[in-house]
Amino acid sequence: MKATLTFNLPEDEDKYCDAVNASKMHSILWDVDQWLRAKMKYEELSDGQYDAFKETRDHLRRLLIEENIDIDK
Repeated sequence: MKATLTFNLPEDEDKYCDAVNASKMHSILWDVDQWLRAKMKYEELSDGQYDAFKETRDHLRRLLIEENIDIDK
């Protein structure tokens, strides 16, 4: 299967840049998620710190689910 994206440049430059950088953005989101996970799992945190990391990771994951984005692929 092939897919072709077409952009009218320069007016669609923002959309073009988003498409070109999508794999980088995916990688960054995965790295942030894993960083939050590691903080929670491996570091000695106060209850407040743990809760803040958990709330942040849960929020990130919730936003990704709402947009049907799977960063674990």
